[in-house]
Amino acid sequence: MRTKRLLLCPLVLEDWPAIQRIGGHPSVALMLASIRTPLPKAAVQAWLTARTYRGTPRFCAAIVMVQRGVIGVAGIGPNSQHTPCNFAYFIDPRHWGLGYASEAMGVFLDYFMRKFDLCEVGADHFDDCAAGGAVLRKLGIKNLVRGWGNCRQGLSLRP
Repeated sequence: MRTKRLLLCPLVLEDWPAIQRIGGHPSVALMLASIRTPLPKAAVQAWLTARTYRGTPRFCAAIVMVQRGVIGVAGIGPNSQHTPCNFAYFIDPRHWGLGYASEAMGVFLDYFMRKFDLCEVGADHFDDCAAGGAVLRKLGIKNLVRGWGNCRQGLSLRP
């Protein structure tokens, strides 16, 4: 998939250094549910392998800037009986505030919601990640529930 400024393509094991750097950044890691830091090479590669596209909504894609390489990840996966799929993303902090998350996730969701015939998807963000909430609103996600959530770092934060 392509946007004006980005490519979205399958994650490959060779992406592990970028994922390790971005996902391990303290500002990013604290907001992630599926990654724990520190991120040794084997753990990152196992995370990548578990998120390979296999024809079902349980995978991640690389968000790529042609000039820079991987700058983030977009993903979709099973959720609960109320919302069949949940989506998530993370972006390198060096690229925050430039509209890359909204741009990438807009194309990603448009394509995969049609491909998997999904009429709705869910997402969440922590209160102290206002930019994440802004991206979700731009994508048309409505605030339906407020509650508690846990990040993998073991801290309890409100989504």
